[in-house]
Amino acid sequence: RLRLRRDSWSGGLVREAARLGTTQPSFEVAAETMGRLSRIWISDSTVWRHHREVASQLETRLEKEEQEVPYYVAWRDVPAMGWIAPEDPIETHASVSIDGVKILIRDDGYREVKMVSVSKVVVELETEQCSLEPKRTTQGEEGSMDSPDEGQGRQDGLKLTDHSYRAVLGDKPTFVPALRGELARRRVREADEISTVNDGADWIWDLTEKYLPQRRVGILDWPHAVENLAKAGKAGLGEGTPEARAWLDQRKTELWNGQLVQVEIGLEQLPRRYKERGRDIRQVKSYVNQHWKRLGYDRFRAEGRPIGSGTVESAARNVVTWRMKRGGQRWSQAGATRMLVAVGEVHSNRWDTQMQRLAKAA
Repeated sequence: RLRLRRDSWSGGLVREAARLGTTQPSFEVAAETMGRLSRIWISDSTVWRHHREVASQLETRLEKEEQEVPYYVAWRDVPAMGWIAPEDPIETHASVSIDGVKILIRDDGYREVKMVSVSKVVVELETEQCSLEPKRTTQGEEGSMDSPDEGQGRQDGLKLTDHSYRAVLGDKPTFVPALRGELARRRVREADEISTVNDGADWIWDLTEKYLPQRRVGILDWPHAVENLAKAGKAGLGEGTPEARAWLDQRKTELWNGQLVQVEIGLEQLPRRYKERGRDIRQVKSYVNQHWKRLGYDRFRAEGRPIGSGTVESAARNVVTWRMKRGGQRWSQAGATRMLVAVGEVHSNRWDTQMQRLAKAA
């Protein structure tokens, strides 16, 4: 009558234990939390077994969806990855960011997790130009937006909402099916507008060029752009000097206002340096030239586009690192892969839907 399994656990309790194993700092804490909330006391090893069972099923389901092309695709007019069921599709403006974070794998050292975040862009205020101006602070508050500082990049009136994540342990080819699958779930290709905000890594921009439509707008993450300018100023004028700070303030103001030629002139006017300092300046000049089309922050703001990749960087900290990079934690490759699938679905608000599908398939 209780529909217990042969191991005496109900399917619902197994799934809830698996979710706690995903959202709590460890399986031990998850077991304690379950006991305190439900008065059902189970061991951390039991929570781990339940998590392994459910996350393995979830992993199998997602990988099959992302990597196995259905037989009917050959004779039906199915768009790219169109067989994947939509999950909270974005119709208006989609923002896509890609990044990597390293976790410790047992007997293999630190390995990179590649991840994508997909968000809906919402402009809240009626006047876009006003809403996307840098926020100014009053005297006594931290920072000053009169000349852009590290706090700039925040755009009042513009929000990224409805986030979803997919993270994979492995190299770029291993990540590609998961990336394409997540883009398909959110129906990114069908959105009215597509922005992709990332740091300067070549592998990231290579993926955006291959798997996002030509009408996408690529944007270099504002903090990364400023960080590189600071590197040039430090090399040319000395670390922490008043001259370097004044130079960087001027370049940031120009960059914020879309005066890229002035930024380039400022770089050329730095004192000639040699060896490591000279190499740093040359690298920043090359960086600006490489990402020239991705630095039009005045235009991006006017169009209501985000200029920071904070969603994926926050996900690296709060989705992956928070659960998988705690003191003393080392993961097997299989365990890490399962957990990455689980944390992605939980933080994408798809866990309950996925559990319903798994329950029906059982």
